[in-house]
Amino acid sequence: MTSHASFRLEIAACLWETVLNFRDRPPTDPDALQRALAIHRAFDRIGADSLRPIVLSWTPKIERAWQDVDDDCPFGCDWAYIGRWMVENVDWTHPHHPVLHSDMTGQDAEQAPPTGIGEAASSAPTDTASCQDHLALLARARSAIEYPDDLANHARTQLIAEIRGAEDRIERSPLPWPVHLHAAAIEHRYGTNIHAAIDAATLDAEIAAWCRDWWKETGDERDPATLDDETVIAVYFDGHPSDGCAKDQLQVVPPGLKATSTSEPVEMGRYCVLSTAHLTVQTAGLLDGWASWPPTERPIDIAASVYGWFVPTRSLEEARQAQLPADLLRLMAFGRSRGFQFLLLDCDGDRSDDLPVHDW
Repeated sequence: MTSHASFRLEIAACLWETVLNFRDRPPTDPDALQRALAIHRAFDRIGADSLRPIVLSWTPKIERAWQDVDDDCPFGCDWAYIGRWMVENVDWTHPHHPVLHSDMTGQDAEQAPPTGIGEAASSAPTDTASCQDHLALLARARSAIEYPDDLANHARTQLIAEIRGAEDRIERSPLPWPVHLHAAAIEHRYGTNIHAAIDAATLDAEIAAWCRDWWKETGDERDPATLDDETVIAVYFDGHPSDGCAKDQLQVVPPGLKATSTSEPVEMGRYCVLSTAHLTVQTAGLLDGWASWPPTERPIDIAASVYGWFVPTRSLEEARQAQLPADLLRLMAFGRSRGFQFLLLDCDGDRSDDLPVHDW
């Protein structure tokens, strides 16, 4: 997971925690007690399942607000900051749907018309809707149907416009918002197989199914149907240095929509750390020597670290494999079968029970 995604998850968790704390453990001042009662009414009317996506949809707004005060703020972006932000920005006076004091154009609440059920923070539908935005829209629509008498005319008009915008997005593309896909490329002697799935477990199931089809080539006498997917994948590719499996996670952006992230794309990769004890002393000497050679003369692209080497796990042609010792090929296959693009061989790295250990 990237640090950007992790930061957003932290904000979302603190948001929901703040709502629960404001509801259940308010300070004794009148404003806090009034806010706690309003939050209780919102929970009673629309329920936690409908309220949660509305609250989580504020995550990008807090992230942008935090970027503006990060350098001047003595405390971190934690519960304390988010609590202050919520006090200053969220209006809980309507029991059906909390709204923000200002919309995405920066319009102040005093200048905007009164809010009600179905009224969103934005004044018009956009093409950057996320799954959370869509869930929040559905929650407002359900609340409006359940309590039609509480829906102001201007709020009804805005809700209809947002639903129409969601319909337009779905008409333009069967996928109305960007999603992350888990993908894998299996390289073998007959070519390359490409697999993709919406989650890692489904992707592993597809890879394992392919491995079971070719299981006889492993020489393993166990029935692959009795083994879990992770074991099947590891055993197959550990026994096939010429075959490889590389995994990656991709963002798929439907045509006509903008990516959810405004940051520049950054190339990322995965590596695992293994002890140099999984190498023989002879291979360690070879790696030391190759690291000092000109890049064009090395049998494999490696880089020396302080206490070991970075080694790519990608498959090599047979002529190149013939120049590498068996223990190094085994480690590369080990990392490749588990979706790692690089190995960091380090003297302080962990030892794996699935690999031979050499004392030197």
